Amino acid sequence: MSSTSSPAGQKIVLNTLLETEHYEGLIKELTCTKCNKYMKPPIHLCVDGHSVCGRCYEKSYQCHVCKKEYSLTRSSALESLANKVLFPCINGGCPKHASLPQLEKHYAHCQFRIINCFMARVYGDCKWAGRAGDWMDHCFIEHSEKVTDLPFITVKNRWDAKRTEPVLNYFLLRCYDRIFNVYQIYDKRGGRMMWTVLVNDENAEKFYFEVDIFLPNLPSKRIVYRQVLRLFSTFFGDAKETPLSEYEKVTYRRPCKCEKDADFLEHTQNVYIPVENVFSMLDESESVNFIVRIGEVENLPIFDVPSKSESIILLNEDRKDIDLIN
Repeated sequence: MSSTSSPAGQKIVLNTLLETEHYEGLIKELTCTKCNKYMKPPIHLCVDGHSVCGRCYEKSYQCHVCKKEYSLTRSSALESLANKVLFPCINGGCPKHASLPQLEKHYAHCQFRIINCFMARVYGDCKWAGRAGDWMDHCFIEHSEKVTDLPFITVKNRWDAKRTEPVLNYFLLRCYDRIFNVYQIYDKRGGRMMWTVLVNDENAEKFYFEVDIFLPNLPSKRIVYRQVLRLFSTFFGDAKETPLSEYEKVTYRRPCKCEKDADFLEHTQNVYIPVENVFSMLDESESVNFIVRIGEVENLPIFDVPSKSESIILLNEDRKDIDLIN
C-alpha cells in the first residue's frame, strides 16, 4: 500500500491541497463579493455573469459590480461546487475545513471564535475578550472562586434582598472532559429558588446534578428530602410526606440540560425550592450554604421498588426515626 493510499497519507495530501493558492482561489470564487460570506445555493447571476449569494440577491435589485439587472438563471456550476468544497473556518487560527452545513454548526462551538467573558453578564465586573478556548484559563485566574476542576463546588452566598437580577450565581465545573455551567436563579414572582446545569453535549441526560443546602456546625436543625416517603404515599393514601422544614439537609437530583436547549428554564426537571425553605437555612451571616455535584447516570444504582409488605415495615421504621428526631 502506498503512503498516499493510507488514511494518514490521504489526510496529509488533503491538508496540503487545502493550503495551496489554487484552493484559496476556488474559495474566493465561492465567496460573495458583496457581503464577503461563503455562498451556498441559491447562487444568482446578473446579466454580465457576476455572482451574488441568495441573501444579497433578496436585498437588492441590481448587481453591485456593474449596476445591471439580475439574470433569471442561477449558476449551477458554482452551486455544485459549493455543495462539494470544504470551506475553511473564518475564525483566525482555526484549522477546521468542512462543508457549509457542518461549518455552520461548528461556528457556535469553535474554540477560536472571539467571545466576551460570560461572567460579566452575571457579575458585571469583567472586560475580558478573547478566544473561546482561552476562556477557562482566564476564569481560573480571574474568577477562581467561581470555577473548579472537581465534579462539585461548595458555595457560601450572602443573601441580598435588594438584588433585582434573576441570576444570582454562575459557576463552571470542568469534569468528565466537559464544561458544566451551573446557574442559581431567584424566581421572585414564583417565590422559589432554582438551580440548573447546562453542558455542551447533545446527550446531556447522561449526567445528573445534585443540590444540597446545609447549615454548617448546626446538626440540630435538619432538613432532609426523603424520596422513600414519596414512594410510601403512592402505596397508602393516608401516608403523608414529612415537611421539608423538619429535616437537616435537602438533596435534589436532576438531569443536566444541553446548552442548545433554548427552553431549559421551563423544564420542570430543574431544581426548584420554595424560598421559605431556603430562608430557613440562612446561617448567622445571612448566607445560603449549598453544594452542587455532577455525576454520571450510568454509575447510579437502580432503585428497587419494595413490595407492599416491605413498604409497611420500612414506613414504620422511618416513622420511628422521625419520632426520635422530634
